[in-house]
Amino acid sequence: MARFLALTCEALARSIYQIAAETEHTVSVRLFGQGLHNRPKNLRKILQEDINDVAADDFDAILLVYGMCGTSTVGLTAQGTQLVIPRAHDCITLYLGSRERYQEEFERHPGTYWYSVDYIERADKGASVALGAAGIEETEAQYEEYVQKFGKETADYLIEEMRKWTQHYTRAAFIDTGLGDTEAYEKMAKDKAERDGWVFERINGNRRLLEILINGNWSDDEFLIVPPGYTIRQDAGEKLIKAVPASS
Repeated sequence: MARFLALTCEALARSIYQIAAETEHTVSVRLFGQGLHNRPKNLRKILQEDINDVAADDFDAILLVYGMCGTSTVGLTAQGTQLVIPRAHDCITLYLGSRERYQEEFERHPGTYWYSVDYIERADKGASVALGAAGIEETEAQYEEYVQKFGKETADYLIEEMRKWTQHYTRAAFIDTGLGDTEAYEKMAKDKAERDGWVFERINGNRRLLEILINGNWSDDEFLIVPPGYTIRQDAGEKLIKAVPASS
């Protein structure tokens, strides 16, 4: 049996806690606020500080339960303990279980507004409640404030300009991970689709990648192992990321 430290975003909390409870390994879990994704440099700094604080003999590996997440994890350096991270662009891949499945969904509906129980229930007040679409819900919350400050005509103009970048969205998708009370949160996705004239879909999540990560069965195709003294860098190929000596 191994001892792992899992550094994970709140958006995956329920799944990680369940898998950690069921694995044969001893897993300590540290949660980080999901809003940190919007500030990649800040998230990278916070994660690196936690990595630096781990003594070499405390754990067999530090599991980064993240994707690249807007380059938030690119540049992290392993100190006395190896790092392990999925080869994924973001947490939607982790929700769906593989890069292949995420690519299939992307090709089918590239403009998707993703919802999940974990993400919504832990969202900060007034923040976006959908994955991969930070900023959309904020414009809705800001409308009344703009009306009060500038008047309805100006408010309408400002919100219209802010929403132009969202015009390529065509679907609201609720990912059901089988955990938590989904009814109220699924309704949020349905209501969003109805308001904007989008397609709504309920998609079954798959904890496959998360289970492999926590259980320690890391294949090179799907996971990057970063030895002590090495840093995560982007890779132009299909593997997305690579480990290079920290001095490089």
